[in-house]
Amino acid sequence: MLIPTVSFIPPASVTDDAKCSQLRRLSTLGLVYTSLPHQMLLELAPPVRDDHKTLQSNALKATVLDTRTLLGPFSVDMMEEIALWLDQGLNQVLVNAVSSQDAELERVAVAVSELPLARVVLCIPVLSLDVAEFGAKLERLAPIASGVVLTIDSDTDALDALLAGLQTVRKSMEDTFFFVVEFSTGLPAGYTSEKVLAMIRDLHHCKIHVIAPGYCHGEGEKTGDFVTSDGEAMVDAALAFVQCLRTDRPDGLFTTVVADEAGVALGLVYSSAESIVAAVSSGRGVYYSRSRGGLWKKGESSGNTQELIRIDMDCDSDALRFTVSQTGTGFCHLNTRTCWGHDGGLRALESMLFSRHEDAPPGSYTKRLFDDTELLRSKLVEEAQELAEAESVSDVAGEAADVMYFAMVRCVAAGCKLSDVEKMLDQRALKVKRRPGNSKAYRIAAANRILNGKGLLNSHSSAASASTESNQQS
Repeated sequence: MLIPTVSFIPPASVTDDAKCSQLRRLSTLGLVYTSLPHQMLLELAPPVRDDHKTLQSNALKATVLDTRTLLGPFSVDMMEEIALWLDQGLNQVLVNAVSSQDAELERVAVAVSELPLARVVLCIPVLSLDVAEFGAKLERLAPIASGVVLTIDSDTDALDALLAGLQTVRKSMEDTFFFVVEFSTGLPAGYTSEKVLAMIRDLHHCKIHVIAPGYCHGEGEKTGDFVTSDGEAMVDAALAFVQCLRTDRPDGLFTTVVADEAGVALGLVYSSAESIVAAVSSGRGVYYSRSRGGLWKKGESSGNTQELIRIDMDCDSDALRFTVSQTGTGFCHLNTRTCWGHDGGLRALESMLFSRHEDAPPGSYTKRLFDDTELLRSKLVEEAQELAEAESVSDVAGEAADVMYFAMVRCVAAGCKLSDVEKMLDQRALKVKRRPGNSKAYRIAAANRILNGKGLLNSHSSAASASTESNQQS
């Protein structure tokens, strides 16, 4: 696949807003290499303050942390800054080696040894390629990095032989090892757009990715070839993505699973090259309608539109998954959220709570909780205490269900969705430095004051209320 590059050059300017938008659009297709100057990598590493002076930088940093980003280039003397970036949820870092000499690679290996392997990619310059020798080098690097970016000279007369050698090296590595090629002097001279896309496709099927400047058209933007500020041709990332797909269908379509933010399948559809490009440019769920013989922009007639979050191809590159934020009654034409019927569990609870928040029936306990913040706070503390004391599986499940119900009421009251909670969990799982997680005496004391306060509903009535409300979800 193409790993498109987006480069930011200080000072921050209006053009950086456009680049942030471009970064988000490119990220819907996969990993993006975001290149920042050394000083910006240093300055943006600490957790940001919420003040007006850092607003522009905050916007850039928020975009980097909120997208599928490989950030760099970092040097081996920036381990503290790398840890800060990773601790805030950055996807992956690119760490530079000065050369491919054994001593330099050993120096880099020692420097990154304390970092999580899955989030470290090494960048190694390759001037010439002894296949057997270089394969052995990469095998030694595999335990300390999840992948490598090999920087090669695209002007060499032996480029084809060099690429062939890299394919041989790739076969010696595990399939999960992230193997990337970058051309140090830009894309090969004389390569047309078609030839570049074909090269990206062929390397992809050998499990080799290509880093190069990339772009994605926005909806309504003028199409055409783009160049960087240095005059280097940019690759259309959406077309490169399509080139890497395979299909054995006579109509050339790609089977596409549509899923929500939690990975729950909403339906099964089909995509064409045109519909994929349209989806990325518009940021919406756009598919191919076999019955109409053309583009199907989901929600255009029903109003049940979809915000496109990301597109992923499967391990064989012959099927797609569109992750979307579904609006309205749902995905299915039968007005259910999924084509397999209604949701259950937490998603169904969330849907019911948002509905109650907008228009609750008379006597709704949920409505009462929305209107009485003191009651809701008391119930959250009470149910958490009951969960802490529950012992049997059924009691723990019941008390946990009560806690989740009241917690979701609190979330919906604040406009917070389950996907926001899940995103926060995912981000915290990426922390490098862990806090001890000891209990907080002042919080326990505050909870005890609530539990001992007057007017607290007894646990039996609260469980009954929660159960009654739960039965009203459908």
